[in-house]
Amino acid sequence: MVTKRQWLFVLARVYLGVSFFFSDHGNAQPNELTGFLKFAARNGYSWYQHSLNSFVAPHSATFGTLVVVAEIYVGIALVIGFTTRLASCVALFLLVNYMCAKGALPWGPGIDQSDIILAVIILFSDAGRIFGIDKLLAERLPKLWIL
Repeated sequence: MVTKRQWLFVLARVYLGVSFFFSDHGNAQPNELTGFLKFAARNGYSWYQHSLNSFVAPHSATFGTLVVVAEIYVGIALVIGFTTRLASCVALFLLVNYMCAKGALPWGPGIDQSDIILAVIILFSDAGRIFGIDKLLAERLPKLWIL
């Protein structure tokens, strides 16, 4: 029997998945990373700017494609409840990067900060095993952590 509290985890999971589809995290355009790098060079943390300039910028086409694929994966996986914990880890990685690029305070208000909280809640809950494909897979693979 699924409790009302457990349905809140499912709601958080689906909401975060849908937000990855409809937000401005990426619009399925790998060349969008060029604008992101310029923005981060002006606004991001200094240590983050250095990392972007030395490691990401020389390989921007590859990283742009990886970001788009990761965002699509997170959106689909969270909405249907497939590899939910892995998807929340990928979402955390992306969201922390977006926050660092903006130079935002981790404890300040913002959409990235609130989405990070949701991703952590999803990671440590059974949001995929309550209602989703993970529930079916968990019956056969109960110890697989990514479900």
